[in-house]
Amino acid sequence: MPTDVVSILDGNTFVVSDRRGDIEATPTVNHGLFTGDTRYLSRFVLTVDGQRPMVLSTDDLQYFRIQSFMAVTTGTVYVDSHLSVQRQRAVGDGFHEDLTLFNHGAEPVSVTLVVSVEADFADLFEVKDKLEKRGRSYRRVDTDRLVLGYERETFRRETWVWASEPAEIREDGFVFHATIKPQSGWKTCIDVAAVSRESERKAGPVASRHESGQRADLERNVEEWLAGAPRLTSSWQSLEATYRRSLIDLAALRFPCAWSRARCPPPASPGS
Repeated sequence: MPTDVVSILDGNTFVVSDRRGDIEATPTVNHGLFTGDTRYLSRFVLTVDGQRPMVLSTDDLQYFRIQSFMAVTTGTVYVDSHLSVQRQRAVGDGFHEDLTLFNHGAEPVSVTLVVSVEADFADLFEVKDKLEKRGRSYRRVDTDRLVLGYERETFRRETWVWASEPAEIREDGFVFHATIKPQSGWKTCIDVAAVSRESERKAGPVASRHESGQRADLERNVEEWLAGAPRLTSSWQSLEATYRRSLIDLAALRFPCAWSRARCPPPASPGS
């Protein structure tokens, strides 16, 4: 996988983006939010005052979460911006993103943030073989969310996107207008839900799986998995770090147990 592509996953749901956190699928770049072998999001691109922020660093040490740190630059070689951007994303039945802008300057700053959103609902074979999509796509703006949908005969799928802060919701995304005080920050939370069942569509906005308590559950689950695995102690710290990372990578391949929707138990220690 190219070094500028990062992915996070949980069960059969995964998100592939660039290091900024932008999703921008093309015939040669297989970005997207995928779940149930369907791409529910093919574009999710952030601009600040019309600019794509420049990535400074990316933290993807957890398989289900990514953090990107960026600066809004003037386009010169020297990064002299007083605005920085932090994106924190966690995957679930879709994903949750905390988007924060920081004003490091001495004066208030007014900015316009745009999050462009599209969904092509391509299945994995259509993505792989670049096949033409059949059926009807639609989009609409509800009171509090953007709905992107696809239907073909009785098959129907939808992607719901909504934000915690007031925004102009358009058929192609969200527009935020923010004024940030000196040495302060502005934050919004954006949730993306993959909706596949009629019961979910009738129920109205679904509760996010990514509230702080649920994110903590994922963290605890990984720690329980690591605690239940055989322990490796070595004077070579790089070996211990590699072993721990390998266990975390194995944890990323797990699927929920069908009978309980709970995580499968951690690997048993020898002799247990």
